[in-house]
Amino acid sequence: MKQIFPILIAALIGLTAGYILNSDKKSQSSSDSTNENEIIAKLKRDLKEAQASAGKVDVINTETERVIEKVAEISPEETIANLKQLRPTSETRQQTMQEIIHYMVGLTKADEKALSAIEEFFKTGQDIEYEETAQAFDRQRREAKEAEARGEETKPSGIDQFITSGFGSYFLTSMVSNMKRELEPGSMRLGLFDVVHDIGGTRAEEILANVLSQTLRGLEVAYLDRILSEMAPDRYKEDVLAVVHELLINPPATNGNSLLDESSRMFLFSLLVKYKDATFVETAKLMIITPEGRVDGAVVNYLTKILGEKAVPLLYAKVKDENLTDDGDKMALGDAILKHVGTNPDSNAFFTDVITNEELGPLRFLALGHMTSGDRSESTLRNRQKLIADIKETSPDDESLNRALDGTHNRIEVMIDPSKAEELRTSNGGNFLEQFFNRGSRENKED
Repeated sequence: MKQIFPILIAALIGLTAGYILNSDKKSQSSSDSTNENEIIAKLKRDLKEAQASAGKVDVINTETERVIEKVAEISPEETIANLKQLRPTSETRQQTMQEIIHYMVGLTKADEKALSAIEEFFKTGQDIEYEETAQAFDRQRREAKEAEARGEETKPSGIDQFITSGFGSYFLTSMVSNMKRELEPGSMRLGLFDVVHDIGGTRAEEILANVLSQTLRGLEVAYLDRILSEMAPDRYKEDVLAVVHELLINPPATNGNSLLDESSRMFLFSLLVKYKDATFVETAKLMIITPEGRVDGAVVNYLTKILGEKAVPLLYAKVKDENLTDDGDKMALGDAILKHVGTNPDSNAFFTDVITNEELGPLRFLALGHMTSGDRSESTLRNRQKLIADIKETSPDDESLNRALDGTHNRIEVMIDPSKAEELRTSNGGNFLEQFFNRGSRENKED
C-alpha cells in the first residue's frame, strides 16, 4: 500500500504542471483565470490529502482550506521498533532522549493496546542502556576486552575500579536503596516498566510480575519492587525476596560488559536491607570474601545494617587477614567496624591500630570522623574520650596526632555540653584538622 502513495503524489504534480503549461496563454478573461485558480486549489487539496494518507504531518481541511498539523499515528509495534533503533550518544543525547520520551509517552497514551507489544519486547530479553555512566562503563569494558584479545595490557577504568572495589560497592549499596523514578529512563526496559505502570490495571500488573520472576538483573528487581509496591502494596514482598535469594545464591552467567550486570549484587543486598531480611545472614557471612580474594562491600553493608554491633568481631577478623591487600577493601571493612567505636572492644582496638599507624599518613586521621558520628549518647561519647586519653598516653611524642586527638576530645565535649563551644574553640586555636593538613605549607613559608 505504501508504494502507491508516492506514485499518486507524482501523478498529481504532473497533472498540475501539464495543465498550467498547456493552458491557453492567450486567454486573459477573468472567468478563465478564476477557473484555473479553482482547479489548482483542488489539485493542491488532493496533493495534501495524498500526503496525509502517506503518513505526512500536514493535512488540509477541505472545507476551510486551512492547513492543520497532525501527527500520523503508528502502532505500538512500530513504536517499539523505533525505540530499538535509538541510541543516545554524547553528541546527540538531548535530541535522542527527547525522541525516546516522546515514544514512551505515545505508548502510555495507547493504553492497554500497547501492552502486547511491550510484553513481546520483554520476552526477547533485549535492552538498550541510556544512562551516560553505564554507556561509558560498557564502552570501556568492550575496549578493554578487544585490547586483551590483541595481546595488549589494559588498565581498569576509574568507574570500573570504584564499582568493583570493596569500598565502592559498600558505599553504593546504601545509595541505591533510595531509588526513585527519573524523568529520563536509564534503559529501554526500565522506561517500559514505567509505561506499563502508568497504564495500570490487572494485565499490566501481571506483565510486571512475570518480568520480576524472570529477570536476571538486580537493578530490575529493585525497580520492579518499587513499581509493584505502588501498584499493590505488600503483595509482592515474598516474591521479591525469593528472586533476590535465588540470584545471590545462583548468580547468572553474564559477559561482564554491562554496568547493570556489574552492579546487580548491590541492588539485591539493598533489598534485603530494605525488608530487614535476616534469613540470609548465615549465607552472607560466607560471601564477605569473593573467590578472587576481594571484599564484597555489598555483603559488608548488609551484615552491618542487619546485625549492627554483632557484625564487628566477624569483620575485624577479616580486616586482620594478611592476604587482604587492597586499600578499598580494607576501607569497607574499616568503616563498618568503626561505626561502633566507644562501645565495642574490637572497634576500639581497630581505631587505635589505624590512628597510630604512621604508614597510613593523613588517611589515618579520617578515622577521627567516627568519634563524632553514629551513636551520640553521653555514655558512648565519654567512652570515646577515654579512648583518646589512653592513646595519648601510649603515643606521647606524636605532636600532630596529639593535636588532632585533643581537637576531637574538645568537639565531643561540646556535643555533650554545647555551652563550652566558645571556650574550647579558643583554647584549641582553630580547626585542628586544618592545622594538620596545612602544616606542610606553613613550614615552607617559615623556611
